[in-house]
Amino acid sequence: MQGIANIPVEMSKTLDDNYKMIKDQCKNEMCNQMINSLLDQKQAPHIRLQFLYNIHQWDQNICLSDLCINQLEMNIINNIKYYGQSLDQILRQTHLLQMNKIELSCEFMRPIPTIYHHQSFDYIQLDLTHQNIWDYNVSPQIKFRHLLCQAQCTKLQQGDHQMILNLFKPEYKIDWNQFKLLVEQNPQLVSDLMKKLYLIGVNANEYLEYLIQIKISIQTLELVNQLSKSICLPDQFLNMFITKCIVNCEEFKINQPQQLARQVRLVSVFIRTLIKQKTFDPKKIFVELQGFCLEFSSILEATQLFKTIKNAVQEQ
Repeated sequence: MQGIANIPVEMSKTLDDNYKMIKDQCKNEMCNQMINSLLDQKQAPHIRLQFLYNIHQWDQNICLSDLCINQLEMNIINNIKYYGQSLDQILRQTHLLQMNKIELSCEFMRPIPTIYHHQSFDYIQLDLTHQNIWDYNVSPQIKFRHLLCQAQCTKLQQGDHQMILNLFKPEYKIDWNQFKLLVEQNPQLVSDLMKKLYLIGVNANEYLEYLIQIKISIQTLELVNQLSKSICLPDQFLNMFITKCIVNCEEFKINQPQQLARQVRLVSVFIRTLIKQKTFDPKKIFVELQGFCLEFSSILEATQLFKTIKNAVQEQ
């Protein structure tokens, strides 16, 4: 087969003519190789049958009788008994195929594979990755989930923020872990999503319960503050959330004393804001609030909170 690579191409001929010439030359080379293999008579029976069958199919004018070593081979080249049958059918009749010794040759000619040395692969970058490109118009929910994953990892651009709001539907549920990550990265998005649910009359108590369960931080305080300005939060939720804030400060006193003053200031300012907005009635958990202010009376914001609570109760 080495001579095939040296077949000249005539520029004066058309592409189809050159292809036919190359195809005929390849066929002749393969026929010669098969005939040479048949001459040594050492090939396995099924290989000999394949070679004889292929040569006879390509050119029935070639005399192959001198190459046959048994009657079966003579019958194949003379079209006796097996006329019109494929090689697969002939082998099945002779029980050679059932012996698991045959892999039928392909009927199509294939180019000889090029052998590459290891130096040829130096340009390949194994860390090269390709990002999938999705057609999100097929399913808006897929687009929503994709943007939601981004919102759990990084601060969203305004365009993506608005896209999530436009795509969001009540049936697109957000689980507790997703909700927690969204609050950490994009608390304003969570506020807008919950506001949208309230505006269309859908109960969002499930997400309020998530707020009670997650860790108290500046993001959660800001989220509740934003919600209190846009929707009417249930009194039971506010009482539970503020009680948790108070307990959280007591835990800081034990576990993180160096962070205690900052946390008390944040909680005090947060509660004062709710009272001034008249979204929270301090009288319902007055005992807890009073104890909080007295315990941290050395911090200015806690003292100011106590005065605000006292004035609100007196006004009532």
